Amino acid sequence: MLFILNDKDVIDEENLKRKTMKISIKEGSVGVFSNVLAENYIIPFSLSINATPFQIGLLTSLGNLISPLGQLIGSQQIERRPRKKVLIRGIIGQSAMWLMFIFIALIFPFNILSPWLSWILIAIYLFYMLSSGIMTPPWFSFMGDIVPDTVRGRYFAKRNLITQLIAIIGTISLSFLLDFLGINNLIFLGFIIIFIIGVSARLISLVLFNGHYYPPYNFEIKDHVKTSQFLRELTKSNFGKFTLLVSLLTFGQWIAKPFFSVYMINELDFDYSLFIIINLASTLIGLFLFPLLGRYSDKFGNVNLLRIGSIIIPFLPFLWIIFNTPLQIILGIQIWSGIGWTSFNLAASNFIYDNIPSKKRGKYIALYNLLIGVSITLGGVLGSIIITFIDILTINPFHLVFFLSGTVRIIAVVSLIPKVKEVRVTTKPILNVKELSIYKWLYDLTLRNHPQRKKTKLGLLDEKKK
Repeated sequence: MLFILNDKDVIDEENLKRKTMKISIKEGSVGVFSNVLAENYIIPFSLSINATPFQIGLLTSLGNLISPLGQLIGSQQIERRPRKKVLIRGIIGQSAMWLMFIFIALIFPFNILSPWLSWILIAIYLFYMLSSGIMTPPWFSFMGDIVPDTVRGRYFAKRNLITQLIAIIGTISLSFLLDFLGINNLIFLGFIIIFIIGVSARLISLVLFNGHYYPPYNFEIKDHVKTSQFLRELTKSNFGKFTLLVSLLTFGQWIAKPFFSVYMINELDFDYSLFIIINLASTLIGLFLFPLLGRYSDKFGNVNLLRIGSIIIPFLPFLWIIFNTPLQIILGIQIWSGIGWTSFNLAASNFIYDNIPSKKRGKYIALYNLLIGVSITLGGVLGSIIITFIDILTINPFHLVFFLSGTVRIIAVVSLIPKVKEVRVTTKPILNVKELSIYKWLYDLTLRNHPQRKKTKLGLLDEKKK
């Protein structure tokens, strides 16, 4: 049956999309906060229940393999079920695992199942990441239908700015609480409080997701993406080359990433609050950059932004070998990390939206993230083997994984970044030599709206007029 929408229907749908964009920022503020709590405190909690460095490596690397497997499940489910229902089930699964984290924190001080708790925690965290993965395809799919491509960079930059700012403030506050309780031998009470906040934030996001508008999504058999088709395109299509770039870069990143936290806590003897502040320093830098980078992405394209990040990212692990004081790490590493990874990640996310049709987006993002997950797992396992089993008297094993991580990143960037092409036809050059007005060039460089250009609230009506 063919449905013909009149002007009123179009305007009503635009209003619903605009409302959902606003609600999504509120939902992200609590949902991202919940996820950040899990990411930032799962390793300190694991160390508190006597997990070994090898177990830490498995927890982080396997978690990032299980999540893409969950995305494959989610991408298959949205072919048969409403996107909202699949999303809600993932949130419920995450909430249940938060309760299990609380249970472990309650029983460990009583030496119940002590030899096995680290492995039990790994299993629970893997189910948490599975649930997180199931949520990704429906969310990525329907948000791509909600946000117009003309404002996509700016919108997600704004959303990330707000959600990350709230996450930073909350995480820093809780890190000081954890340090205070740790001094008073109440460290597990601190973790229980953090986990209660985590599950509460996730349940609030569940309520807010119920207030979203979910555009009609009629999946047809021709929209189904075969895994074999995706793999054949890896070396041929633009998106395939982009996937290879991110996969190899991720492999290099995760050779070292699980061990930066262990290195700071065990080798450099940083306390929890200092550890959290250092971890959040790069995110704080990203907050200041989000508005600029979002407008840059909309105006000059995502590939230009990818290249900015790719210049910086390969050299970060080498700096961990050189710097070892908190001030050196914050100023010499984390600031550059914030610039590099914020540029790369924002551009990568928007690049996927630009390259993949709406109805194929769920499966493509699942397969893309599956390869990323495999890269994370292989990188984490390789790093774990080096840290645990390779003993070179004259070389710190942490420094060895940092050096290897940087080397692989350099290979990824040099070999693949020139092959990834911009697909936006509206992308403008950074400097247009035909318009040599210094005032206009500086105005464009700061990515402001030209004073003579008329702008609408979110670009929704402009898109319909074109």
